[in-house]
Amino acid sequence: MGTYVFKLPDIGEGVVEGEITAWHVAVGDTVSEDQPMVDIMTDKATVGIAATNDGVVTKLHGQIGDMIAVGGPLIEFEIDGEGNAAPSEPEPEPEPQPEPQAEPSLNPNQRRLQQQLPLLLRLLPCPPAPVVSSGGRVLASPVVRRRATEAGIDLSQVPGGGPAGRVRNADLDAYIASGGAMRAPAAPTGVARTGTSEHPVVGLRRKIAEKMVESKTRIPHFSYFEEIDVTELEALRQHLNATRGRINPS
Repeated sequence: MGTYVFKLPDIGEGVVEGEITAWHVAVGDTVSEDQPMVDIMTDKATVGIAATNDGVVTKLHGQIGDMIAVGGPLIEFEIDGEGNAAPSEPEPEPEPQPEPQAEPSLNPNQRRLQQQLPLLLRLLPCPPAPVVSSGGRVLASPVVRRRATEAGIDLSQVPGGGPAGRVRNADLDAYIASGGAMRAPAAPTGVARTGTSEHPVVGLRRKIAEKMVESKTRIPHFSYFEEIDVTELEALRQHLNATRGRINPS
């Protein structure tokens, strides 16, 4: 048994890479020669790539939407006989770790400061408690409120460092860094959640988007306006309608 690495062939003149648009095989599948395996889209066309030998798929190089260079590995098979995979290189020996250096000796003043440091830290003033306005609402900008809502954080628990106890972005970041972030509550069953979801743009849609961006950035865009006075023309139209009646085309 051996490992055979199937590389992306040259599928067109001037083509240096292709985009994976669809997989027709998965890891563990047994494929036979001429069986369709993957669809590759280039700037010219979408080409179906078929297997060149029989074997079992052991690894897929890339996901839908990934770009694969011509000559780059695409699929690995386990086949009967010898494969074409290069032998794995031996792992490098670990480098010896340097011996830890002895800590430098401290003078009497440094030693005294080291002993007093825990006491000095306890004497530091605590951060101010969040100040709530008279209406019971924490002072914060809409951006901070949206971030807190997305993170599931109660702003009344965040110490505000701004004027009148206003909670700033820096205060929210410090609260999250200190481990104060809470998991957002799960949405009730049967209630749709609002928000955004990201979907990869692949294949023809991505090419359309690339060309639209290119045309916007490379082709000059302009608008042309011209003002025309049609006062007399409108007066003539009204006069003709009044004297001859409305003409209905037959």
